[in-house]
Amino acid sequence: MEQQGTIDKVVELVQTETKAKIFRPDYPVSEDLRQVMVSEVFGDFMIYALNLYYDDENHSLLKEFVDEHGLSNEKRDGLLHNLFWWNLFYQSSRQSSWSCMEDYISENFQTLRNKPFISSWLRECEKAVPKFYFIGHKYNDRVFVAIDILTEKPLDVVVYDPAAISPKKGEIAMGTLIPLGGGLHFPIVDFYHFDYGAREAMASCLHHHFDKYLKTSTMHVAFFHVLSVMLQIERIIVTENKEKLSSK
Repeated sequence: MEQQGTIDKVVELVQTETKAKIFRPDYPVSEDLRQVMVSEVFGDFMIYALNLYYDDENHSLLKEFVDEHGLSNEKRDGLLHNLFWWNLFYQSSRQSSWSCMEDYISENFQTLRNKPFISSWLRECEKAVPKFYFIGHKYNDRVFVAIDILTEKPLDVVVYDPAAISPKKGEIAMGTLIPLGGGLHFPIVDFYHFDYGAREAMASCLHHHFDKYLKTSTMHVAFFHVLSVMLQIERIIVTENKEKLSSK
């Protein structure tokens, strides 16, 4: 009887587009609704945002940051894509009179006016901040546990992008996770995967640098500073490992 009561409670808490008016990150969402949220709604928002906000000025500034860190060609695009979403949500967070998500919701008023759950979820998405994650247990190549290194909180992650690289267990990755309800999250774009050999050096000082920058900055700004430090560490480790191999 106790097990049946637990099942009934879980079913009762499942969010559906027709019943829920407010998205609650801790309440489960049905698989069918998750597919709509990710593929149809958020996918459409991504196209909208890229067309409207990914202009030459933004691209040039982000590209300059990437160039400064001497990344390999195969890693540059991944970092640029992640930085675009960081910058978009950062700009929204610092302006009280403008929000990229409110613009999108207004633009799609006719579609979303009778879908308060979806609008509520989209507003929750805009609060996301990119973070550094330790990749823990892997259920398979697309579903795994990512541990927020700063808070040590484990999160269940599902990757919908078929082109995304499956992370290695134990690696450190950076990305922006979007909530899907029931503790499940998905990355906006593929993670930036740091070199596996740099994970120990990065983990040993990440808390120190966040503590330093969070004293005077918001999480968005602190993340950007810490990212620069982590990229420098990665570059040093990769260079040292290459030199060791060449000297053998």
